[in-house]
Amino acid sequence: MTRSGRQQILRWTAAVLTVLVGVVLVVTVIRFIPAYRAEPTLSGQSGYLGTILGAVALLVVMVQCLRWLARREEPLGLLARLQLKVASDVAARAAQMRRTAEDIDLAYGAGGEPGTTLHALADGLRHRQTRVVLVAHPGRGKSYSTLRIALELVDEDPRVLPLVVPLSRWTGQNDITAWLAAFVAVELNVSRRSARELIESGDVLPLLDGLDELCSTEEAVEPAEWFLQRLVEWRLRGKRPPFLLTCRQTTWRAIRADLRDHHTLTAYTVRPVGYADATTYLSRSIGGTDRFPVAESLAESLRDAGQVKALKSPWQLSMVAELARNRRAVGGSAGQLVTGAETADVRSLVARYVESVVLTGPMWRRLRNVADLYWLSRYARYLEHNRVTQASFAGRILPSRDIVLHRLWPIAGRRAPRFVDFAMCVLLSAPGFVWLTLILWPRGWLGRGVLLVGALTWVAMLARTSTKPWVPAATPDWSRLGNPRFFLPQAATALLIGAAAWVLLGPLVGLIGFATSWLAIGLTVGFGQTLATDARPEIVGPLGVLRHERTVSRLSAAVVCPAVVWGFSYTWGLWPGAVLGIGYCVIVGETVACALWRRYLAMIVASAFRMPPAPARCLQRMCAFGFLRPAGISYQFRHDDLLSHFAHRHDAREHLRRVRARTGARQQAGPPVE
Repeated sequence: MTRSGRQQILRWTAAVLTVLVGVVLVVTVIRFIPAYRAEPTLSGQSGYLGTILGAVALLVVMVQCLRWLARREEPLGLLARLQLKVASDVAARAAQMRRTAEDIDLAYGAGGEPGTTLHALADGLRHRQTRVVLVAHPGRGKSYSTLRIALELVDEDPRVLPLVVPLSRWTGQNDITAWLAAFVAVELNVSRRSARELIESGDVLPLLDGLDELCSTEEAVEPAEWFLQRLVEWRLRGKRPPFLLTCRQTTWRAIRADLRDHHTLTAYTVRPVGYADATTYLSRSIGGTDRFPVAESLAESLRDAGQVKALKSPWQLSMVAELARNRRAVGGSAGQLVTGAETADVRSLVARYVESVVLTGPMWRRLRNVADLYWLSRYARYLEHNRVTQASFAGRILPSRDIVLHRLWPIAGRRAPRFVDFAMCVLLSAPGFVWLTLILWPRGWLGRGVLLVGALTWVAMLARTSTKPWVPAATPDWSRLGNPRFFLPQAATALLIGAAAWVLLGPLVGLIGFATSWLAIGLTVGFGQTLATDARPEIVGPLGVLRHERTVSRLSAAVVCPAVVWGFSYTWGLWPGAVLGIGYCVIVGETVACALWRRYLAMIVASAFRMPPAPARCLQRMCAFGFLRPAGISYQFRHDDLLSHFAHRHDAREHLRRVRARTGARQQAGPPVE
């Protein structure tokens, strides 16, 4: 029998068993509800209520198991679904970079050959004919071209999945295939096995953005050379797979000639934007037509002032267009939308661009923007410090370009977030231990011994997990249930808890304790840490990991909730115990039940308002303003000029002074005369 046949039989067997268990649980709930209403004693009512709640929780787990068993694993089916997700994500990222509804037309040249269009580059990649390297100076459109090529590939060929990979996320692996498979699994929410099948089948076409991002300086190119060497030697089934690679001009020139001139690589230079194309782009962006007099006058004034470079760079051109549009929207005169002096220095242009974006709107919004910019400058300084010092912590290099929310906690200090993490766990464990003390302490030396040993073990586990530098993301994998390395410690711990409850409180409580602890341990520290099914492939995005963490945290608390409600009701009365138990589980589920979500909250507390109280929302607003861009599961500054501005030259007090001055000027002007 083939492997797929055996998997099909196992899947149907598991599905039948799951349905049978679900039927038993439904019958149990239907029979126990009338019994609960008819039971005269408080202890009996508590037992029925706990059993009903536990059965409902297990039914939810059974439904999830059926959804997992019903997933489709065919690579082509998975490929088609992923293409839809990637197409929408890439289109949104391209729009985020250009900040207008118009595309900037770019041309590409290889040596002395005539210019090549973006469509021609995409066509060569689609037919597996070339390995392309795009080389350009900063701001000339390398990342933007990568996104547009990805859109071309998605539109033209349903058999290809273009994968835009920021090379700042490279983990230093020797095996390119394994690294790309891990990237696909994390970014697109598919299993590692399916991700590797997609890579090895050749359906994924990697678009590798930012070879220069592997280097701390433009001269220290050894990491880039090492990666490029692995890339040119990369094989899939004995063939050289195509790819696109982007790199800055200075870094590319510093790389060894034998790698730059490798016979499998074709290097193209991104050419400057032509004056006519720049004028058309400004007209469309500002006025919505191919020829708009205000935009044409702006382009002529910049050319006459000797600032043609602001029109040649897609990055500076997009800033000029947005700055002019913002000033025109608030009543700026046609002759003073953007001056030559403002474009003479890119630093001045960036500063005026930032000011035009955030210093508009009502007073409360401008004040919030000033605070957001201050916090964004703290993130920029953190990244710049990591880049300059090549900072690392606990064997991991700290990011110098990527703001990864669930890995951002060192910004609040290397010790403080872990201490807060541990304190949160101890504080929210206290109500549970108070209840256990009331239950076990009167039961003699055996109960007291179990209580003390359990307390010491729990505190030791909290100290280990809470102070651990790096915590794995909660991406559960139900297939781990078949791996003894992960299954046996979980089952042994749950069995020990269930046996102690059996001896002290009876067989029914022992069974409930075993089932509850088995599920809770699995979701928080066991098999629950690696669930990733192909049933819902999606673009995870910068917020996706934290959202999943929060979901797992809530699910973990929900699993424990029936046992907690039953125990609290048995001790303090039915309704007071039920209210206290549900409230306690809600608080635990929203805070500490999942390690990575708990560390994120600990970072917010430990930062003591040096960081925003809601980092995710702050970064979303900065992304909407155009200062940041999504790059997979991280945020990146839209350009290094913005990163440098916020790291070195941003002055929050100056922005606050401008807000106050503008408000005072409006008050002096009085209401408009009709």
